[in-house]
Amino acid sequence: TLLELDTAKLYTTNDEGTTWYVKPANYPAMFGTPTLNSANNGSARWDRGSTSPLDQKSSTGWLAGLTGGVQTGDDYAREEIPVDELPVPAFISALWSYYMSAAEVYGVNLVIWIHDPTDFDKRVEVTQAPSGVTLEKGSGWNAHELDVTVTQFFYYGENVSGSDLTAGTQYTWAQFQADPLFKDWTIYRLTLEMGWYSTGTFDDVWVADIKLNGQLIRQGPASGTHRKTVSVQKTMIASTKGAGDVYSENATTGTDWDFDFGGIGYITKGVIMHDAQMSERFVLYLFSQPPTSETDDNVANTSPLTADALFFLGVIEFPAMSYVQTGDAISVATPSDLGHLPLLFDSPVVYGILVGQDGDTTVVEALTIILSADMEDN
Repeated sequence: TLLELDTAKLYTTNDEGTTWYVKPANYPAMFGTPTLNSANNGSARWDRGSTSPLDQKSSTGWLAGLTGGVQTGDDYAREEIPVDELPVPAFISALWSYYMSAAEVYGVNLVIWIHDPTDFDKRVEVTQAPSGVTLEKGSGWNAHELDVTVTQFFYYGENVSGSDLTAGTQYTWAQFQADPLFKDWTIYRLTLEMGWYSTGTFDDVWVADIKLNGQLIRQGPASGTHRKTVSVQKTMIASTKGAGDVYSENATTGTDWDFDFGGIGYITKGVIMHDAQMSERFVLYLFSQPPTSETDDNVANTSPLTADALFFLGVIEFPAMSYVQTGDAISVATPSDLGHLPLLFDSPVVYGILVGQDGDTTVVEALTIILSADMEDN
């Protein structure tokens, strides 16, 4: 019988020479449940891959949505995976896939956090160069397979003495594994990161599949519920609406407002903003399928229709818009208002028709609707 410490696999060989892999029922996992973290302009959240292309990967259907945002040097989003003191020489393989909404100068890179298991004052983070040529950075699906022989890792940390490696210089992971200091250290955390650049904006990326030392990492939130905020913007046309008119982006080819939550839950908050001096009281009709009612701007509302009754979810009534000086006009609906919140929805995408009760004037600027929801994890 043989137990591989790096993969937690138990092999047993029978008398006739046949070898079987036996997974112990209660053997503790080397890698724990992943969580998400972000700082400054970065943001991180769990997303359901309910529509293509995000539904193509992830064993659980969950993806870690990482947005680096505006980059000023310390803006990031990351997925954090706890590690149960894995010896540095024992970490031999890592694979991960990720979808990038736009090509970037950085890819989703691996950071290996290690310390002296006998003295936690001594620790470093070993960072894979995010701009490295082996790390894919193109728009669409990307994947990376760790090659321990490629020069791509550098470290920074505290209380480091006795290493043959210089902080800030790139080495192979194999060199860290053979280093007289680091070979006796252990891994306490692994992170997959997006950010840490000095200029520009990093768009959304989604981490789908992760496999570490042969162990598949289960993606998804662990709390039973999670929160998600979805924003939709449309550039309005300059026009004065009458009471009960629809607000959309075009007078003849207007469309509904689509909120892709990627799951089911309860809408708990709504915000409307527009760069105009408005006092309109908006009503947002919501559906689980695209409604057949009027969607053109500055046309009398017909929603909800009997034809849409089977997928009508309800309505959010917003307080009157208000503004101060030259700021945008805003309106916020919460459960404390008479806005019919929280509002249950049972489809990944919620479709809205925005109607004004009083009539008002829009300008050629974005009108933004922001909906926040408490999402179920299943």
